[in-house]
Amino acid sequence: MRRATALISIPVATLIAACQTPDDTTPPEPPQTVLACQGKFVTGPQTIAGFDLSKFMQRTRLPPDVRIAAGRSAVSPDRPGAVDLYLDLCLPGTATMNDLLPVATDLAHDLKADELGSRTATLTIACVCAHLPGRTEVRDEDFLAHPWNGTPSRDAEYLTWTRSDS
Repeated sequence: MRRATALISIPVATLIAACQTPDDTTPPEPPQTVLACQGKFVTGPQTIAGFDLSKFMQRTRLPPDVRIAAGRSAVSPDRPGAVDLYLDLCLPGTATMNDLLPVATDLAHDLKADELGSRTATLTIACVCAHLPGRTEVRDEDFLAHPWNGTPSRDAEYLTWTRSDS
């Protein structure tokens, strides 16, 4: 009897984890300290908060020198059933906004093709490198409305982002 219970509890736990929604209804605060980008970063539960976001990030192909510092999702306050996604990346060397744009655009392409993209209201991607005085970030406030498929052009997609250096 005890063995049957253990076998049943594993799928139930998996199902419960798969159905969890983000546990925060307000956007998370940006990190107060700037993260160092040296060393190895491990993508996993400790850096990616949210089951669906974690699954998406495991399937995404980032350039080999780009590291994920953190990722999180929150229930969108503006769109019922949608989420707002936040990704903090470390880019190599002296990364600038011009270095962040192609990486962020590639991530937007991947996200649009993923099931999670059909539920993403806002996408924010930031570079949190130690050499920068603050955060350099791009944001698409209406991710659902933009195709993120290379049309009409890559340069036009770059203009879709709202840019911020703080």
